[in-house]
Amino acid sequence: MENKHQTLVCFTSSYPYGTRETYFENELQYLAQEFKTVYIQPTYNPYKTHAKRNIPANVVVIEEPMVPSGKQARFVQGIFNSTSLGMFVKDLIKNKAYSSKPAISQWVNTLLVHRISYQKVEKLLEKVGKDALLYSYWANAPVFATELCKPYKKIVRMHFGDFYLDRFNGYMPVRSNIYSSAELLLPISNDISSILQNFYKIDKSKIFVSHLGINNTADYCTVKDSEIVRVVSCSHLEPRKRVHLIAEALTKYTGNHQIEWHHFGGGTEMSKIQDIVKEVGKNVNVNLHGPVSQAQLYQFYQDNYVNWFLNVSTGEGIPVSIMEAFSFGIPAIATDGGATYEIVNAANGHLIPKDFDTQIIADLLAKPDPDYRRKRNEALNTWYAKFNAESNYTQLVKRMQAL
Repeated sequence: MENKHQTLVCFTSSYPYGTRETYFENELQYLAQEFKTVYIQPTYNPYKTHAKRNIPANVVVIEEPMVPSGKQARFVQGIFNSTSLGMFVKDLIKNKAYSSKPAISQWVNTLLVHRISYQKVEKLLEKVGKDALLYSYWANAPVFATELCKPYKKIVRMHFGDFYLDRFNGYMPVRSNIYSSAELLLPISNDISSILQNFYKIDKSKIFVSHLGINNTADYCTVKDSEIVRVVSCSHLEPRKRVHLIAEALTKYTGNHQIEWHHFGGGTEMSKIQDIVKEVGKNVNVNLHGPVSQAQLYQFYQDNYVNWFLNVSTGEGIPVSIMEAFSFGIPAIATDGGATYEIVNAANGHLIPKDFDTQIIADLLAKPDPDYRRKRNEALNTWYAKFNAESNYTQLVKRMQAL
């Protein structure tokens, strides 16, 4: 039976350029199987290359991003065009955003990007049929709330960094308009789903909780090769990720077993962490690997018995890094920020308070866990039941086609 919709138009941040939005890369494989043609329209290309990642044969990339990289060009193009201001002015007044400098700045930046994007989207829609679905991979899609997109069925995905108001000083322009105009909303967590219903008053029938997912068919190391307690963390080294707290916890470790900490990922906090780990004891070995590919990370998990995965971020959607660890049967010690509680619990790890004493981690690593074997099994079961790409994205495309 032929699918109802043959064309999907995806709006990304920068994919397929650069290295970000790897989660969309997983999802795209399933989208391409269910639609005859998939268009990808990146908003930006902040990279100095037009080299693209490998994409399925039926995916068409709109080469020119919607928004130019230079601030001056962005300002000029955003000011000197005829796109309507009405929706934004009403939102500014309704939310009294004019009384806050951060809110005004957010309003102006969003408005400029919208006015530039509107004209590009207008040209793009001339190429696609009216049966096309419009899919914004991120929640910031004001064009969806305009008359231009009214004839189309619209889908909006919501993550962590693009949804929670407290990350934007309490204000994100025209979000109610965007959410109300879409026919299908795809929050990545139940937490976001609840906010959509309770705060934005969105009808539950429009919401489909669509967890991200990963594929993993690799064998993983099940044989403990030594008495070393091997722990892994994987994230950008930026303040919100608080990886320095892992380093501080290891300076307090007084257990009998040798600790081996591996961190994968680089960033602005590297030198800070390097300074802290100078204070660890002789029974702690630190390996700061810097940025690695997913394939390299998976190879490490295959080759090494990892006891714990650590995540101490102030907040996450549902961390893909934990999904990856769980797919190798590695339990997690993680902070209760954002929607992390939807993946980590007492059965598959330890969920600790967001504002925690670093001694907690030091103690958890020092003391044997009587339920450790069960935690490994439950970590794997959690991935398979809730965060398996094959299952999650197959359900997603069926929901899209039902529009």
